[in-house]
Amino acid sequence: MLHTIEAAPIRPTRTAWIKRHPLSAFFAWFFTVGQAFAFAPLVVDTPIPDQVFIIGSTLVGLFLPALVITRIADGPEALRRLLRSYVHWRVGLRWYALVLLVPLIGLALGVAFFGLPDAVTAALVPVFAIQLVLAFLPNNWAEEGVWTGFVQARLQRRHGPVLAALITGPLFALQHIALMVDNPPLIAVLLLVFLAIMATSYRFLTGWLFNRTGSLFLLGLLHAGGNATAAGSGFDTDSLLRHLYPAHAEAVGVFHLLAFFAIGLVVLAVTKGRLGLPISKESEK
Repeated sequence: MLHTIEAAPIRPTRTAWIKRHPLSAFFAWFFTVGQAFAFAPLVVDTPIPDQVFIIGSTLVGLFLPALVITRIADGPEALRRLLRSYVHWRVGLRWYALVLLVPLIGLALGVAFFGLPDAVTAALVPVFAIQLVLAFLPNNWAEEGVWTGFVQARLQRRHGPVLAALITGPLFALQHIALMVDNPPLIAVLLLVFLAIMATSYRFLTGWLFNRTGSLFLLGLLHAGGNATAAGSGFDTDSLLRHLYPAHAEAVGVFHLLAFFAIGLVVLAVTKGRLGLPISKESEK
């Protein structure tokens, strides 16, 4: 009597799973390995500045897996396109002028709430420019390229531009949870909710800029410009507004978020939710 032998089911390889679930693979890495970097200075006493761990979280937790997963899921040409968009800086001057709009709104809010500061122009180079470089080069360039060029762009292809921004915003806010856990639990939750709301409108702006320019270099500058204006680079130096209004450092530290929130809502309304995506392409999603 002959017995047939059934072949054992072939288990999908790790590479095959990443191809089918690139975002799940990315977040599985980032919210474990990436967040381990961010939380390290909270659990280990070290003389190393906290911002060094944040940069490690960005480079090892965000940038590295985005490159590897793009190569696995989409192939070498897709990886080359992503890397080219990181150094694509030749866009119209009007787009760089838009980047400067955030510092200008931040300054306007400072004047509206706390009066005209002294020596604004004298603070531009030693404070703003230095903070811009410290935020852009080691951190925000890579960070924004991943959140916009990898996460939000993938979600947009599947769900359209608005829903992609609505999903990316809260996830982007969760990236910063290590910066909030020192607060009482209720305050930490409220801060996280506030950041998620601000970040979602900011994602309307980043989606529009990326759809119109394809430049992750520009988006890194946008992000770094906001931090240099209000929050700072993360190193032990003041942002522009904290330098100008030292007595109101906590308040002015969120003015870039308010600027991003306002501009994002304007972009959403003016583009009627298309965020720079042509109607013909959007309707194919």
